[in-house]
Amino acid sequence: MATTQPGPGTAGPAVTRVDVGEAAEGYVEALIAQGVECLFLNPGTDTFPIQEALAKLESLGRPVPRTVLCLFETVALAAAHGYYAATGRPQAVLVHVDVGTQNLGGMVHNAQRGRAGVVIAAGRAPYTTDPAVRGSRDNFIHWLQEQSDQHGIVRNYVKWDYEMRRADQVGEVVARAFQIAASDPPGPVYLTLPREPLMERVGAIDIYQPERFRPAHIGAGDPEALREVARLLVAAERPVVLTGTTGRTEAGYRGLVRLAELLALPVVDWRERVNFPADHPLHQGDDPGTLLTEADLVLVLDQDVPYIPTRIQPAPGATVVQIGLDPIKERVPLWTFPVDLPIRADTGRALDLIADEATNLLTASDRERIAARQDALAARHEQLREAWQEAARAARQRPMGVAWVGHCLGQLLQEAPDCLVVDEMVTSNRAVWQQAPARQPGTWFGSGGSALGWGLGAALGVKLANPDRPVLSLVGDGCFVFGAPLAALWAMQTQSAPVLIVVLNNSCYNATKRPLVANYPEGYSVREDRFVGIDLLPAPRYDKMAETVGGYGERVEDPDEVLPALRRGLERVRAGQTVVLDMVLAHP
Repeated sequence: MATTQPGPGTAGPAVTRVDVGEAAEGYVEALIAQGVECLFLNPGTDTFPIQEALAKLESLGRPVPRTVLCLFETVALAAAHGYYAATGRPQAVLVHVDVGTQNLGGMVHNAQRGRAGVVIAAGRAPYTTDPAVRGSRDNFIHWLQEQSDQHGIVRNYVKWDYEMRRADQVGEVVARAFQIAASDPPGPVYLTLPREPLMERVGAIDIYQPERFRPAHIGAGDPEALREVARLLVAAERPVVLTGTTGRTEAGYRGLVRLAELLALPVVDWRERVNFPADHPLHQGDDPGTLLTEADLVLVLDQDVPYIPTRIQPAPGATVVQIGLDPIKERVPLWTFPVDLPIRADTGRALDLIADEATNLLTASDRERIAARQDALAARHEQLREAWQEAARAARQRPMGVAWVGHCLGQLLQEAPDCLVVDEMVTSNRAVWQQAPARQPGTWFGSGGSALGWGLGAALGVKLANPDRPVLSLVGDGCFVFGAPLAALWAMQTQSAPVLIVVLNNSCYNATKRPLVANYPEGYSVREDRFVGIDLLPAPRYDKMAETVGGYGERVEDPDEVLPALRRGLERVRAGQTVVLDMVLAHP
């Protein structure tokens, strides 16, 4: 039975008193109060009180999160990240003490850099050796797994970390964890849950109501600064927009389309999300090129690395405006990109206000100049498209170039516009982006970070968040292996969350090979065509892994079979079976 403590005024109760047996049940109740749909679990000897609480509460007819058992921790955190990217709602991850925390690996980096609101909880080695205390040490590993600072494993990467010290804290610390994870800029948090307080019999627990402990969100930004942006855009002769994750909200996507069309702004899109329709005449690809070097105004939206300064830079006299949740990248130790006007804002709210102000500033001569720019950019867009089409034709050979696979993926997505795409293609991404236009917001997801192995688990999370839509996971062969494929494929099958996995198999670590060749163009590696630690030959049969969990796999080498294989794979996914298509590409 639940009782409430009245809150101040008419806002409703801040705390609800819920009857439970042990504090572990309070943890589950607190997750439900926060709206958690999925608990991504890799268990250990310290998580069993929560597993028992889940079984008990479910048997009593009380709501519990869906338990998504993951055979390896990276899959769990990548899935929670993917779920958040698709919904904006933080989910929960539960792993085993220090060793489970370490197995989260690079996915913690991705959650940090990808601004994924995720609540990570881990057990902690028991404090006590008193047999009279429930949950005390009863296994040799409890001495080995205690660290001086378990939280130090992830403290560089999380927004907040805390250890639950008392059983009666459980509702409070869970509410605080979710509040901080979801506040702008969002990101991962870390909580440890020792066995002794989890197993303490408490009788009742305080559940903090999320509507009274809301996350803080950044608004539209300084109105005066937004007016200045509008003035600069209207006056600019050669503006350019560089965007990365503006399309994380539909409002950001719509706002950018409206502003770009109003002022004929060329949009250079790094597709972490669908920020702008790729077939729009103002879409100018993914490489800023001369648009940046000749620009008099650079508008950077939600981009952490807008360009590589050693390769390309804005003109010395260009004005740079940067708008985003974190316009000066406070958690990046050395970030020295020139920014004349940084504005901390949610672009989903700021862009419409800029467009409103710009509309009021436009004169007849401005509109004539903008119309001429619109025509020039539309012609440039067509030239890019023609070049990309030629690249696809040239890649239609055996062994295939990645552009041909991208072309076929573009055809598949045109035939099946309900598909969602999870992208971890790394060195193949630009070739595929050019061939597979993305048009609708919320249909394409990248990690935002650089740790490989994210794509499979993230696709699981996106699928769980969108059970009625097919999900494609586009991964390089290295990313496929890093993603703990057996664990990911098993979870997809057991959770009835089938995914179409397309492995872009170039049989090497191309992300390592490219800088080696660029820096040693006449070195021994190039001269002897011997690349130490790079070539993955003979290549594993990635398609065969699907069979181990009841999925379906195909190895595709003939370019004429790419689209038919994709169609067959999508049909099987719609029927409930996970598919791995091993696309054998030319060795770079």
